[in-house]
Amino acid sequence: SMSILGEQDGWKVEIVAENGDKVLSKVLPDIGKVFKLEAVVERPLDRVYGELVDNMESMGEWNPKVKEVKILQKIGKDTLITHEKAAETAGNIVGPRDFVNVRCNKRRGSTCILAGMSTRFGGMPEQKGYVRA
Repeated sequence: SMSILGEQDGWKVEIVAENGDKVLSKVLPDIGKVFKLEAVVERPLDRVYGELVDNMESMGEWNPKVKEVKILQKIGKDTLITHEKAAETAGNIVGPRDFVNVRCNKRRGSTCILAGMSTRFGGMPEQKGYVRA
């Protein structure tokens, strides 16, 4: 994943926010469409990384788009399987969403890579009242 994200060619800009944050996408053979966010965060790196990785189960307390995050299984030092429930949004005709993801977290110098993708996990079947994404 580090080499994919480091490649400069082939990325399409999806969105550029007013603050300069960029969401880019690229289609990879055998994987599909992947996204990356390029942003400058005006906080100490250790604190940001700690909130997003070490304290991820508290994300629902500060991120209005997230209702809940639970770590289902740890696979080694940097890989996790998580269950996430999105916060309900007004006008959402699909209904509340939930996600089971495999996540990998890496840090190299001033670069943090938080990668994840949807997965199936026998320990977390589809939940009543939620649409599995």
